Amino acid sequence: MSTEATEMVTIPRSELEALKAELRQLRLAVARGEALRQIKADPGPGPGDTARVFTREQLAEAWGMRA
Repeated sequence: MSTEATEMVTIPRSELEALKAELRQLRLAVARGEALRQIKADPGPGPGDTARVFTREQLAEAWGMRA
């Protein structure tokens, strides 16, 4: 590392761990916000949409949850 000793600082481990935890929470909040934005931007099935839409019963049957 090419950092001089005068540029380095020391912080307690507990403070470092708290900052890491806060960073994780902030990253999760951003990811949730982005996921919500994408969900809201999706217009859903429409004309010309080639994706199949299944009912709960069809999915349950396909996954072997119902006979």
